[in-house]
Amino acid sequence: MYLRPVSLRPMSAQSSSEDGASAVPTPTVLSMLEHGTERLEAADCAPARRTAEWILAEVLEASRAALYARPNRPVSPAAAQQYEALVERRAQGEPLQHVLGHTSFYGLRIQVSPAALVPRPETETVVAQALDALSDVEAPRILDVGTGSGCIALALKQERPDALVYACDVSPDALALARTNREALGLDVQLLEADLRAEGVPAALPRALDLLVSNPPYIPDAEADALPSTVREYDPALSLFAGKDPLRYYRPLVRWGTALCRPGGAVVCEVHAEYADAVAALFRRGGRRGGLAAVTVEADLSGRPRVVQGRRARTR
Repeated sequence: MYLRPVSLRPMSAQSSSEDGASAVPTPTVLSMLEHGTERLEAADCAPARRTAEWILAEVLEASRAALYARPNRPVSPAAAQQYEALVERRAQGEPLQHVLGHTSFYGLRIQVSPAALVPRPETETVVAQALDALSDVEAPRILDVGTGSGCIALALKQERPDALVYACDVSPDALALARTNREALGLDVQLLEADLRAEGVPAALPRALDLLVSNPPYIPDAEADALPSTVREYDPALSLFAGKDPLRYYRPLVRWGTALCRPGGAVVCEVHAEYADAVAALFRRGGRRGGLAAVTVEADLSGRPRVVQGRRARTR
């Protein structure tokens, strides 16, 4: 089912055309919400009503509450056309964050694009654990590896204005998106291009870090078909998949952590819930070689293992 056509010509309820035919009423906030909800329900886009509200609020530059404060407010033809186009994009399966062009992460408005993963609520657990690891450090030095949209680095800078924050990514397009978010938020994060798959540790990366944080690709290729289409078709494969080896990117992260962090510096990584123990074991093996120690696994708000963290061993 598709949206029923709505006349977008402003006119009074009783006006008529030259041939005497009755005019179709001008669309209102409430009528647009009803039509949008109907289309989204037909496409099984739940929650349909709330999604329709989010989209119309974006188009009208209003809060969702403001929509219901004036439900009979007329909607201009241009706004109605824009709204219907956005509703149709969502009905065709495009993620709401891409439809709106932004999402919320740790209280920040983060712009999104196909260049990087859409920030997930569960990744806020990574930020919380990273902040906890820095609780007794003044003016910390931080590196976010595989920054994507820049959401983790920007959230850390927002919460710790005294920090010197670096962020790197292998994708120039992702770095461009991170730069856009940096400028929009007015947060000072230094962006670098670097490849976690490279041999050794790039010389351009900062040393003496208090924190290395990362949300690396960790989904095995074998799980691709099980992912929701909104993830599989719209998030970049480079940011999602680890190939056949789910620990592929954690091995270099341990090497980078031991090379770049000061003694006692923390390494905090998001992980696949099914491989959290394997990542923790990898961190601990590094610790026995003088690398990472004090390794723990932390759960997200749903109770699933989400973060593995450790510290570079202190010299004796």
